[in-house]
Amino acid sequence: MEPHQSFLSLEHKLLNQHHDDYATFTRLVLSLAVGSFSLLAALSDKLLTATEFASFAKAAFPLQLVSILAGLFVQHRIMMNPQWNLEEARKLVADCEARGKAEPIVLRRKPSILERWFYRIQVLSFLASFIVLAVYLVTARLT
Repeated sequence: MEPHQSFLSLEHKLLNQHHDDYATFTRLVLSLAVGSFSLLAALSDKLLTATEFASFAKAAFPLQLVSILAGLFVQHRIMMNPQWNLEEARKLVADCEARGKAEPIVLRRKPSILERWFYRIQVLSFLASFIVLAVYLVTARLT
């Protein structure tokens, strides 16, 4: 860390790094959910014919769909954030110019509350479906 680095520049650097990691991780979870759902759909005949364990397989489908839908929402927000940030910066610059002040403009790339909730939904529903499928596979193998 540079000794003369201001808090705002450090915060900007850390938030940018966090944003890149966040975007990569949400894409990974979305890809895993889509792949898992495709695999479940391909194996649905076999999974759903074992009547004693069909509830596990039936529970995994909606959980995967919830994960996919929440992941798509998060990815949409990630892709739209730069446009919204530029619009916000334009408004801040216009406001500063109208007041005749030369203040620095600070934009923080923090996810919104709604985006954070959908991110949690995406990850938790994916993990829940993964656990349900793991329990299904373990119980199916033991019988």
